Amino acid sequence: MSLVSRVCTRFIQGSLRAITFSNTNQSNRNFHMMVKPMPVTCLPKFSFTPDAVSLTSGIQRLLAPVSAALTHVAGFKVKGRLKRRCKDCYFVIREQRHYVICPTHRRHKQMSMKKRDYKSWILTHATQSKVRPY
Repeated sequence: MSLVSRVCTRFIQGSLRAITFSNTNQSNRNFHMMVKPMPVTCLPKFSFTPDAVSLTSGIQRLLAPVSAALTHVAGFKVKGRLKRRCKDCYFVIREQRHYVICPTHRRHKQMSMKKRDYKSWILTHATQSKVRPY
């Protein structure tokens, strides 16, 4: 950092302190900022005192949602027993599950529970008898 830049930054910091202490009022002193204050070298040269309007517009910009293009889609309701809720609902079987799909009312979508593996075992003749041969 050169001598000229050091002198200029100290001069700007001193003038900034003088301006801010002379122009502050109670509303600016109690204003809470959600972002870190900018260093003196990054402040604009035309105005050293940030007014409340520019600070609130900056915070509103920070609080705005990043992407407004997201749409929420209702998923399937997982049920043990499916039923048609209107005349347009129809049943579909895919990958060992039954589904109810409704093109008119999207909230009617249902999906059956999948059977657990141990409940769908096929028992052999050796395990079916009550009396064991051994």
